Amino acid sequence: MITIRAGGMRNQTRMRSLANYVLRLGKALMLGGSLLVLLVAMVIVGCEQTSSPSSPNPIDSTSAFKASDFEPATSCKTCHPRHFDEWSGSMHAYALQDPAFLALRRVGQSQYINALNGLCEGCHSPIGARSNEIKWGPIAAEDLSPVTQEGIGCDVCHTVTSLSRLSNAGFLLTPGNTKHGGLRDPQPNVHHASAFNDLYQSSEYCGSCHDLVTDAGLGLETVFQEWRKSGFQSTGKTCSDCHMTAYSGVAAIGGQVRTVHDHRFIGADIALIDFPNRDNQLAKVTEMLRGALTVSHDIPTTITAGSILPIQITLTNDKTGHDVPSGVPFIRQIWLFVIMRNQQGDTVYASGQLDANGDLMDNHSAYPERDHDLFNTQATMMRADSSETGFPWDAALLTNPSIKPGEIRIVDYQIPVPDGVSGTLSIEVKLRFRSFPPYVIRSLGLAYLLPIPVIDMAEFQQTVTIQ
Repeated sequence: MITIRAGGMRNQTRMRSLANYVLRLGKALMLGGSLLVLLVAMVIVGCEQTSSPSSPNPIDSTSAFKASDFEPATSCKTCHPRHFDEWSGSMHAYALQDPAFLALRRVGQSQYINALNGLCEGCHSPIGARSNEIKWGPIAAEDLSPVTQEGIGCDVCHTVTSLSRLSNAGFLLTPGNTKHGGLRDPQPNVHHASAFNDLYQSSEYCGSCHDLVTDAGLGLETVFQEWRKSGFQSTGKTCSDCHMTAYSGVAAIGGQVRTVHDHRFIGADIALIDFPNRDNQLAKVTEMLRGALTVSHDIPTTITAGSILPIQITLTNDKTGHDVPSGVPFIRQIWLFVIMRNQQGDTVYASGQLDANGDLMDNHSAYPERDHDLFNTQATMMRADSSETGFPWDAALLTNPSIKPGEIRIVDYQIPVPDGVSGTLSIEVKLRFRSFPPYVIRSLGLAYLLPIPVIDMAEFQQTVTIQ
Protein backbone atom coordinates (compact mmCIF):
# COMPACT_ATOMS: atom_id res chain seq x y z
CA MET A 1 0.00 0.00 0.00
CA ILE A 2 1.20 3.53 -0.80
CA THR A 3 0.27 6.81 0.84
CA ILE A 4 1.26 10.20 -0.56
CA ARG A 5 1.45 13.22 1.69
CA ALA A 6 1.92 16.59 0.07
CA GLY A 7 1.54 20.19 1.08
CA GLY A 8 3.29 23.36 2.12
CA MET A 9 6.09 23.29 4.63
CA ARG A 10 6.08 25.07 7.94
CA ASN A 11 7.40 28.62 7.68
CA GLN A 12 10.77 27.79 9.19
CA THR A 13 11.31 24.91 6.79
CA ARG A 14 10.15 27.03 3.85
CA MET A 15 12.72 29.71 4.72
CA ARG A 16 15.45 27.08 4.80
CA SER A 17 14.36 25.91 1.35
CA LEU A 18 14.50 29.44 -0.03
CA ALA A 19 18.00 29.76 1.35
CA ASN A 20 18.88 26.51 -0.39
CA TYR A 21 17.59 28.02 -3.62
CA VAL A 22 20.34 30.63 -3.50
CA LEU A 23 23.03 28.07 -2.71
CA ARG A 24 21.93 25.49 -5.26
CA LEU A 25 20.58 27.43 -8.19
CA GLY A 26 22.82 25.84 -10.74
CA LYS A 27 20.82 22.63 -10.59
CA ALA A 28 17.41 23.78 -11.77
CA LEU A 29 15.65 21.76 -14.45
CA MET A 30 13.11 21.30 -17.16
CA LEU A 31 12.33 24.64 -18.65
CA GLY A 32 10.05 24.20 -21.50
CA GLY A 33 10.16 21.39 -24.02
CA SER A 34 10.33 20.26 -27.60
CA LEU A 35 6.53 20.02 -27.74
CA LEU A 36 5.90 23.57 -26.53
CA VAL A 37 4.70 25.08 -29.73
CA LEU A 38 2.47 22.21 -30.66
CA LEU A 39 0.42 23.58 -27.80
CA VAL A 40 0.45 27.04 -29.29
CA ALA A 41 -2.00 25.53 -31.76
CA MET A 42 -4.64 26.76 -29.36
CA VAL A 43 -6.07 30.23 -29.74
CA ILE A 44 -3.74 32.90 -28.44
CA VAL A 45 -4.95 34.82 -25.41
CA GLY A 46 -4.77 38.51 -24.51
CA CYS A 47 -1.55 40.34 -23.83
CA GLU A 48 0.32 41.20 -20.70
CA GLN A 49 2.59 44.20 -21.22
CA THR A 50 6.11 44.28 -19.87
CA SER A 51 8.40 47.14 -18.98
CA SER A 52 10.85 46.21 -21.70
CA PRO A 53 11.69 48.99 -24.13
CA SER A 54 9.68 49.02 -27.32
CA SER A 55 11.40 48.88 -30.66
CA PRO A 56 10.73 50.65 -33.93
CA ASN A 57 8.48 48.76 -36.32
CA PRO A 58 8.45 45.48 -34.40
CA ILE A 59 7.31 42.47 -36.39
CA ASP A 60 4.72 40.23 -34.80
CA SER A 61 2.98 37.11 -36.05
CA THR A 62 0.53 39.11 -38.13
CA SER A 63 3.12 41.18 -39.98
CA ALA A 64 4.45 39.98 -43.32
CA PHE A 65 8.17 39.68 -43.93
CA LYS A 66 10.49 37.39 -45.81
CA ALA A 67 12.67 34.61 -44.44
CA SER A 68 15.54 36.32 -46.27
CA ASP A 69 15.23 39.20 -43.79
CA PHE A 70 17.07 36.94 -41.33
CA GLU A 71 20.57 35.49 -41.28
CA PRO A 72 21.01 31.70 -40.98
CA ALA A 73 23.00 30.41 -38.03
CA THR A 74 25.78 29.26 -40.34
CA SER A 75 26.50 32.94 -41.00
CA CYS A 76 27.28 33.33 -37.31
CA LYS A 77 29.55 30.28 -37.09
CA THR A 78 32.75 31.95 -38.32
CA CYS A 79 32.88 34.50 -35.51
CA HIS A 80 30.96 32.54 -32.86
CA PRO A 81 32.10 28.91 -33.30
CA ARG A 82 31.60 27.80 -29.71
CA HIS A 83 28.12 29.24 -29.39
CA PHE A 84 27.26 27.77 -32.81
CA ASP A 85 28.42 24.32 -31.72
CA GLU A 86 26.43 24.57 -28.48
CA TRP A 87 23.31 25.68 -30.32
CA SER A 88 23.68 22.97 -33.00
CA GLY A 89 22.93 20.23 -30.48
CA SER A 90 20.27 22.15 -28.59
CA MET A 91 16.51 21.70 -28.45
CA HIS A 92 16.24 25.09 -30.18
CA ALA A 93 18.01 23.69 -33.24
CA TYR A 94 15.94 20.50 -32.93
CA ALA A 95 12.61 22.30 -32.74
CA LEU A 96 11.46 21.90 -36.35
CA GLN A 97 13.09 18.48 -36.79
CA ASP A 98 11.38 16.89 -33.81
CA PRO A 99 9.38 13.95 -35.24
CA ALA A 100 6.97 13.99 -32.27
CA PHE A 101 6.15 17.64 -32.89
CA LEU A 102 5.63 17.04 -36.60
CA ALA A 103 3.42 14.01 -35.97
CA LEU A 104 1.28 15.82 -33.40
CA ARG A 105 0.89 18.75 -35.77
CA ARG A 106 -0.37 16.37 -38.46
CA VAL A 107 -2.87 14.83 -36.04
CA GLY A 108 -4.14 18.24 -34.99
CA GLN A 109 -4.61 19.41 -38.55
CA SER A 110 -6.39 16.18 -39.50
CA GLN A 111 -8.85 16.70 -36.67
CA TYR A 112 -9.41 20.39 -37.26
CA ILE A 113 -9.45 21.32 -40.94
CA ASN A 114 -7.93 24.76 -41.57
CA ALA A 115 -6.91 24.97 -37.93
CA LEU A 116 -3.43 24.93 -36.37
CA ASN A 117 -2.33 27.12 -39.25
CA GLY A 118 1.10 28.48 -38.42
CA LEU A 119 0.57 28.76 -34.69
CA CYS A 120 2.49 25.56 -33.88
CA GLU A 121 5.50 27.03 -35.60
CA GLY A 122 5.23 30.27 -33.65
CA CYS A 123 8.07 28.99 -31.50
CA HIS A 124 9.26 25.86 -33.31
CA SER A 125 10.13 27.95 -36.37
CA PRO A 126 9.23 31.59 -35.73
CA ILE A 127 10.65 32.74 -39.06
CA GLY A 128 8.79 30.09 -41.01
CA ALA A 129 5.54 30.93 -39.26
CA ARG A 130 5.77 34.71 -39.41
CA SER A 131 6.97 34.82 -43.00
CA ASN A 132 4.21 32.37 -43.98
CA GLU A 133 6.88 30.15 -45.51
CA ILE A 134 5.39 27.27 -43.52
CA LYS A 135 1.80 26.87 -44.60
CA TRP A 136 -1.08 24.73 -43.43
CA GLY A 137 -0.47 21.07 -44.17
CA PRO A 138 2.54 18.74 -44.01
CA ILE A 139 5.94 20.39 -43.67
CA ALA A 140 8.37 19.53 -46.46
CA ALA A 141 11.83 20.52 -45.29
CA GLU A 142 13.20 20.61 -48.83
CA ASP A 143 10.77 23.41 -49.66
CA LEU A 144 11.95 25.62 -46.81
CA SER A 145 14.81 28.09 -46.72
CA PRO A 146 17.81 27.17 -44.53
CA VAL A 147 16.97 29.82 -41.93
CA THR A 148 13.47 28.42 -41.54
CA GLN A 149 14.72 24.85 -41.27
CA GLU A 150 16.92 25.92 -38.37
CA GLY A 151 13.88 26.16 -36.11
CA ILE A 152 14.98 28.60 -33.43
CA GLY A 153 18.21 29.96 -34.83
CA CYS A 154 20.58 32.72 -33.75
CA ASP A 155 18.75 35.47 -35.58
CA VAL A 156 15.42 34.59 -33.98
CA CYS A 157 16.65 35.12 -30.44
CA HIS A 158 18.93 38.03 -31.21
CA THR A 159 16.34 40.08 -33.09
CA VAL A 160 13.80 39.96 -30.26
CA THR A 161 13.36 43.56 -29.15
CA SER A 162 10.24 43.53 -26.98
CA LEU A 163 7.32 41.42 -25.82
CA SER A 164 3.61 41.74 -26.43
CA ARG A 165 2.63 39.10 -23.85
CA LEU A 166 4.23 36.65 -21.44
CA SER A 167 3.00 33.52 -23.17
CA ASN A 168 2.10 31.98 -26.53
CA ALA A 169 5.05 33.14 -28.63
CA GLY A 170 4.59 36.72 -27.51
CA PHE A 171 7.98 38.04 -28.63
CA LEU A 172 8.37 40.80 -31.19
CA LEU A 173 11.10 40.72 -33.84
CA THR A 174 13.03 43.46 -35.60
CA PRO A 175 15.32 41.81 -38.16
CA GLY A 176 18.17 43.79 -39.59
CA ASN A 177 21.81 44.58 -39.11
CA THR A 178 21.51 45.18 -35.35
CA LYS A 179 21.80 42.10 -33.14
CA HIS A 180 20.48 42.41 -29.61
CA GLY A 181 21.76 40.70 -26.49
CA GLY A 182 22.69 40.94 -22.83
CA LEU A 183 26.22 42.37 -23.11
CA ARG A 184 26.31 45.93 -21.82
CA ASP A 185 29.54 46.69 -23.70
CA PRO A 186 29.42 44.66 -26.91
CA GLN A 187 32.60 44.85 -28.93
CA PRO A 188 32.22 46.66 -32.27
CA ASN A 189 32.76 44.57 -35.38
CA VAL A 190 32.46 44.95 -39.14
CA HIS A 191 29.72 42.35 -39.57
CA HIS A 192 26.80 43.82 -37.62
CA ALA A 193 25.86 46.39 -35.03
CA SER A 194 25.29 45.16 -31.48
CA ALA A 195 22.85 46.54 -28.93
CA PHE A 196 22.27 45.83 -25.25
CA ASN A 197 18.69 45.09 -24.23
CA ASP A 198 17.90 44.36 -20.59
CA LEU A 199 15.08 42.10 -21.73
CA TYR A 200 17.77 39.44 -22.33
CA GLN A 201 18.58 39.41 -18.63
CA SER A 202 15.01 38.65 -17.61
CA SER A 203 12.89 35.53 -17.21
CA GLU A 204 10.11 37.31 -19.07
CA TYR A 205 12.15 36.86 -22.23
CA CYS A 206 11.89 33.07 -21.82
CA GLY A 207 8.30 33.14 -20.54
CA SER A 208 7.09 34.68 -23.78
CA CYS A 209 7.52 31.27 -25.43
CA HIS A 210 7.64 28.78 -22.57
CA ASP A 211 4.18 29.51 -21.15
CA LEU A 212 1.00 28.46 -22.91
CA VAL A 213 -2.49 29.62 -22.01
CA THR A 214 -5.59 28.60 -23.94
CA ASP A 215 -8.27 31.02 -25.04
CA ALA A 216 -10.36 29.74 -22.12
CA GLY A 217 -7.60 30.72 -19.70
CA LEU A 218 -6.28 27.22 -19.03
CA GLY A 219 -2.55 27.21 -18.36
CA LEU A 220 -1.16 24.05 -19.95
CA GLU A 221 2.44 25.20 -19.71
CA THR A 222 3.18 27.55 -16.85
CA VAL A 223 6.90 27.33 -16.16
CA PHE A 224 7.34 31.12 -16.08
CA GLN A 225 4.29 31.64 -13.89
CA GLU A 226 5.55 28.93 -11.55
CA TRP A 227 8.88 30.72 -11.26
CA ARG A 228 7.21 34.09 -10.69
CA LYS A 229 4.90 32.77 -7.97
CA SER A 230 7.51 30.67 -6.19
CA GLY A 231 9.43 33.50 -4.56
CA PHE A 232 12.47 32.28 -6.47
CA GLN A 233 12.65 35.56 -8.34
CA SER A 234 13.47 37.30 -5.06
CA THR A 235 16.91 35.68 -5.27
CA GLY A 236 17.66 37.74 -8.36
CA LYS A 237 18.27 34.61 -10.44
CA THR A 238 16.55 34.13 -13.80
CA CYS A 239 15.90 31.24 -16.17
CA SER A 240 19.22 31.73 -17.91
CA ASP A 241 21.20 31.39 -14.67
CA CYS A 242 20.29 27.69 -14.64
CA HIS A 243 19.59 26.93 -18.29
CA MET A 244 22.36 29.03 -19.88
CA THR A 245 25.12 28.58 -17.34
CA ALA A 246 27.89 31.16 -17.31
CA TYR A 247 31.53 30.50 -18.07
CA SER A 248 34.63 32.55 -18.85
CA GLY A 249 35.28 32.88 -22.56
CA VAL A 250 34.89 35.09 -25.58
CA ALA A 251 31.59 35.93 -27.25
CA ALA A 252 33.36 36.08 -30.61
CA ILE A 253 36.78 35.21 -31.99
CA GLY A 254 39.20 37.99 -31.13
CA GLY A 255 36.90 39.41 -28.48
CA GLN A 256 37.77 40.12 -24.88
CA VAL A 257 37.54 37.39 -22.27
CA ARG A 258 34.36 37.90 -20.30
CA THR A 259 31.46 36.03 -18.76
CA VAL A 260 29.47 34.37 -21.54
CA HIS A 261 26.61 31.88 -21.47
CA ASP A 262 26.12 28.31 -22.66
CA HIS A 263 23.82 28.07 -25.68
CA ARG A 264 22.84 24.43 -25.24
CA PHE A 265 19.77 25.57 -23.24
CA ILE A 266 19.90 22.49 -21.02
CA GLY A 267 16.50 21.41 -19.71
CA ALA A 268 14.75 18.05 -19.59
CA ASP A 269 14.55 17.09 -23.26
CA ILE A 270 16.97 15.32 -25.56
CA ALA A 271 16.77 14.60 -29.26
CA LEU A 272 14.98 11.36 -30.11
CA ILE A 273 16.79 11.04 -33.45
CA ASP A 274 20.43 11.12 -34.51
CA PHE A 275 21.41 14.72 -33.80
CA PRO A 276 24.60 16.73 -33.21
CA ASN A 277 26.18 16.41 -29.75
CA ARG A 278 23.38 14.12 -28.57
CA ASP A 279 25.53 12.21 -26.08
CA ASN A 280 26.78 15.46 -24.57
CA GLN A 281 23.24 16.80 -24.36
CA LEU A 282 22.08 13.63 -22.58
CA ALA A 283 24.95 13.88 -20.09
CA LYS A 284 24.12 17.51 -19.29
CA VAL A 285 20.39 16.79 -19.00
CA THR A 286 21.16 13.90 -16.65
CA GLU A 287 23.36 16.15 -14.52
CA MET A 288 20.61 18.73 -14.25
CA LEU A 289 17.90 16.21 -13.43
CA ARG A 290 20.03 14.59 -10.75
CA GLY A 291 20.22 17.95 -9.02
CA ALA A 292 16.55 18.85 -9.36
CA LEU A 293 15.20 17.54 -6.04
CA THR A 294 16.49 16.56 -2.64
CA VAL A 295 15.61 12.88 -2.16
CA SER A 296 15.81 11.19 1.24
CA HIS A 297 14.47 7.97 2.73
CA ASP A 298 13.57 6.33 6.00
CA ILE A 299 13.70 2.52 6.00
CA PRO A 300 14.10 0.32 9.11
CA THR A 301 17.23 -1.81 9.25
CA THR A 302 15.43 -4.73 10.93
CA ILE A 303 11.97 -6.27 10.48
CA THR A 304 10.02 -9.29 11.69
CA ALA A 305 8.69 -11.84 9.22
CA GLY A 306 4.93 -11.56 8.76
CA SER A 307 4.87 -7.83 9.65
CA ILE A 308 4.68 -4.65 7.58
CA LEU A 309 7.83 -2.94 6.36
CA PRO A 310 7.34 0.86 6.20
CA ILE A 311 9.33 2.71 3.54
CA GLN A 312 9.18 6.50 3.44
CA ILE A 313 10.57 8.46 0.49
CA THR A 314 10.75 12.24 0.80
CA LEU A 315 11.00 14.41 -2.31
CA THR A 316 11.78 18.07 -1.64
CA ASN A 317 11.73 20.72 -4.35
CA ASP A 318 14.28 23.01 -2.72
CA LYS A 319 16.60 23.38 -5.72
CA THR A 320 14.37 24.32 -8.63
CA GLY A 321 12.55 27.58 -9.35
CA HIS A 322 9.49 25.92 -10.85
CA ASP A 323 7.47 22.71 -10.65
CA VAL A 324 9.16 19.35 -11.12
CA PRO A 325 8.37 18.29 -13.76
CA SER A 326 7.46 21.44 -15.63
CA GLY A 327 7.14 22.51 -19.25
CA VAL A 328 4.82 19.84 -20.67
CA PRO A 329 3.88 17.96 -17.46
CA PHE A 330 1.25 15.84 -19.23
CA ILE A 331 4.01 14.25 -21.33
CA ARG A 332 6.84 14.00 -18.81
CA GLN A 333 6.99 11.19 -16.30
CA ILE A 334 8.77 11.17 -12.95
CA TRP A 335 8.06 8.03 -10.98
CA LEU A 336 9.38 5.93 -8.12
CA PHE A 337 10.84 2.51 -8.85
CA VAL A 338 10.79 0.32 -5.71
CA ILE A 339 11.77 -3.34 -5.59
CA MET A 340 12.30 -5.67 -2.63
CA ARG A 341 14.12 -8.99 -3.01
CA ASN A 342 14.73 -11.82 -0.57
CA GLN A 343 18.11 -13.28 0.22
CA GLN A 344 17.81 -15.63 -2.75
CA GLY A 345 17.26 -12.71 -5.13
CA ASP A 346 13.57 -13.37 -5.71
CA THR A 347 11.29 -10.35 -6.01
CA VAL A 348 8.78 -10.15 -3.15
CA TYR A 349 7.48 -6.63 -3.90
CA ALA A 350 7.73 -4.25 -6.84
CA SER A 351 6.25 -0.91 -7.90
CA GLY A 352 7.21 1.41 -10.73
CA GLN A 353 8.12 -1.42 -13.08
CA LEU A 354 7.49 -1.33 -16.83
CA ASP A 355 5.27 -3.64 -18.84
CA ALA A 356 6.35 -5.51 -21.98
CA ASN A 357 5.72 -2.36 -24.05
CA GLY A 358 7.88 -0.22 -21.78
CA ASP A 359 4.87 1.57 -20.26
CA LEU A 360 4.14 2.06 -16.60
CA MET A 361 1.44 -0.31 -15.38
CA ASP A 362 -1.31 2.29 -15.07
CA ASN A 363 -4.45 2.84 -17.14
CA HIS A 364 -2.33 3.45 -20.25
CA SER A 365 -0.83 -0.02 -20.18
CA ALA A 366 -2.10 -2.43 -22.82
CA TYR A 367 -1.79 -5.25 -20.28
CA PRO A 368 -4.33 -6.01 -17.53
CA GLU A 369 -2.00 -5.91 -14.54
CA ARG A 370 -2.14 -2.62 -12.61
CA ASP A 371 0.42 -1.10 -10.26
CA HIS A 372 -1.81 0.18 -7.47
CA ASP A 373 1.14 1.62 -5.54
CA LEU A 374 2.54 3.57 -8.49
CA PHE A 375 3.82 7.07 -7.73
CA ASN A 376 3.94 9.10 -10.96
CA THR A 377 3.86 12.89 -11.29
CA GLN A 378 2.58 12.92 -14.88
CA ALA A 379 -0.27 15.40 -15.34
CA THR A 380 -3.55 14.53 -17.06
CA MET A 381 -5.44 16.60 -19.63
CA MET A 382 -9.21 16.24 -19.69
CA ARG A 383 -11.99 17.37 -21.97
CA ALA A 384 -14.98 19.36 -20.81
CA ASP A 385 -16.85 16.10 -20.14
CA SER A 386 -14.00 15.00 -17.79
CA SER A 387 -12.77 12.28 -20.15
CA GLU A 388 -9.01 12.03 -20.58
CA THR A 389 -7.40 13.35 -23.75
CA GLY A 390 -3.86 13.13 -25.06
CA PHE A 391 -4.26 16.23 -27.22
CA PRO A 392 -3.74 19.76 -25.90
CA TRP A 393 -6.24 21.28 -28.31
CA ASP A 394 -9.00 19.19 -26.69
CA ALA A 395 -8.05 20.04 -23.11
CA ALA A 396 -10.45 21.92 -20.84
CA LEU A 397 -8.89 20.88 -17.52
CA LEU A 398 -5.46 19.85 -16.30
CA THR A 399 -4.82 17.82 -13.15
CA ASN A 400 -1.19 18.32 -12.29
CA PRO A 401 0.57 16.45 -9.45
CA SER A 402 3.96 18.06 -10.15
CA ILE A 403 6.01 18.93 -7.08
CA LYS A 404 5.78 22.68 -6.46
CA PRO A 405 8.72 24.93 -5.54
CA GLY A 406 9.38 24.61 -1.83
CA GLU A 407 7.07 21.60 -1.47
CA ILE A 408 7.89 18.45 0.47
CA ARG A 409 6.21 15.35 -1.01
CA ILE A 410 6.25 12.28 1.25
CA VAL A 411 5.51 8.88 -0.25
CA ASP A 412 4.83 6.06 2.22
CA TYR A 413 4.91 2.37 1.25
CA GLN A 414 3.52 -0.30 3.57
CA ILE A 415 5.01 -3.54 2.29
CA PRO A 416 3.97 -6.91 3.74
CA VAL A 417 6.90 -9.13 4.68
CA PRO A 418 5.95 -12.78 4.00
CA ASP A 419 5.85 -15.30 6.81
CA GLY A 420 8.66 -17.79 6.83
CA VAL A 421 11.31 -15.62 5.17
CA SER A 422 14.65 -15.31 6.87
CA GLY A 423 18.01 -13.72 6.37
CA THR A 424 17.90 -10.32 4.72
CA LEU A 425 15.81 -8.27 2.33
CA SER A 426 17.38 -5.91 -0.18
CA ILE A 427 15.51 -2.68 -1.04
CA GLU A 428 16.30 -0.76 -4.23
CA VAL A 429 14.68 2.62 -4.92
CA LYS A 430 15.09 4.89 -7.94
CA LEU A 431 13.50 8.20 -8.86
CA ARG A 432 13.19 7.97 -12.64
CA PHE A 433 12.47 10.45 -15.44
CA ARG A 434 11.36 10.01 -19.03
CA SER A 435 10.47 12.80 -21.48
CA PHE A 436 7.79 10.76 -23.32
CA PRO A 437 5.65 7.77 -22.39
CA PRO A 438 6.03 5.02 -24.99
CA TYR A 439 2.25 4.77 -25.47
CA VAL A 440 2.24 8.34 -26.79
CA ILE A 441 5.08 7.64 -29.20
CA ARG A 442 3.37 4.49 -30.51
CA SER A 443 0.04 6.29 -30.95
CA LEU A 444 1.80 8.75 -33.27
CA GLY A 445 3.23 5.99 -35.44
CA LEU A 446 6.75 6.64 -34.19
CA ALA A 447 7.62 3.28 -32.64
CA TYR A 448 11.01 3.43 -34.35
CA LEU A 449 12.00 6.08 -31.78
CA LEU A 450 11.62 3.64 -28.89
CA PRO A 451 12.91 3.05 -26.34
CA ILE A 452 12.82 6.52 -24.80
CA PRO A 453 15.85 7.05 -22.54
CA VAL A 454 15.12 6.71 -18.83
CA ILE A 455 17.22 8.91 -16.55
CA ASP A 456 17.69 8.07 -12.88
CA MET A 457 17.42 11.28 -10.91
CA ALA A 458 18.36 9.52 -7.66
CA GLU A 459 18.85 5.97 -6.41
CA PHE A 460 19.75 4.14 -3.22
CA GLN A 461 19.82 0.63 -1.77
CA GLN A 462 19.38 -0.69 1.74
CA THR A 463 19.56 -4.09 3.39
CA VAL A 464 16.96 -5.05 6.00
CA THR A 465 17.68 -7.88 8.43
CA ILE A 466 14.79 -10.22 9.27
CA GLN A 467 14.75 -10.96 12.98
